[in-house]
Amino acid sequence: MLIALSRFITVLLNNDTISDPDQLLALILGRSGDYGGTNYTVALEAVQKLMEDTWVTERSPVIIFLSDGECEIQDATIYDLCRSASRLGKGLAFNSVSFGVDTQSHYLRRMATIAKEVYDTVPANPLAPTGVNPCSFTSALNTVQLASTFLSLAESLRNPRAALSRV
Repeated sequence: MLIALSRFITVLLNNDTISDPDQLLALILGRSGDYGGTNYTVALEAVQKLMEDTWVTERSPVIIFLSDGECEIQDATIYDLCRSASRLGKGLAFNSVSFGVDTQSHYLRRMATIAKEVYDTVPANPLAPTGVNPCSFTSALNTVQLASTFLSLAESLRNPRAALSRV
């Protein structure tokens, strides 16, 4: 699942198992003119609902949250999202990526920290690679770094295939 959020939510891709990382990156970078007005709470509540409504037990949930960092969010919203995945049987791999200035990245860092905290309480998935932190924060200050970060994350998702959400 690939979701774009600015002033409204748009599902760009749903239930896709054949797109390669380059195709996914082109879909994300090809969007224009719909940025600004982001509300992290609305975004993550929408992602949680879509995750619950489209849950597939065989797939591990993954969120790649791209933002300039110019928003705030309560910890409870992140905890609710991550615990929802846990209740459904899998830990949520949450990756926040900032393409804004570092001083505005506090909430993106906090999201990844909370996600890792909750992920560590879920029984280990025997199919997941060991010794890998599935929850991360990355700063990508230009399109080259952003593309590199996304391709790296997408490559890490090849096995097992996961559902992607972009907000």
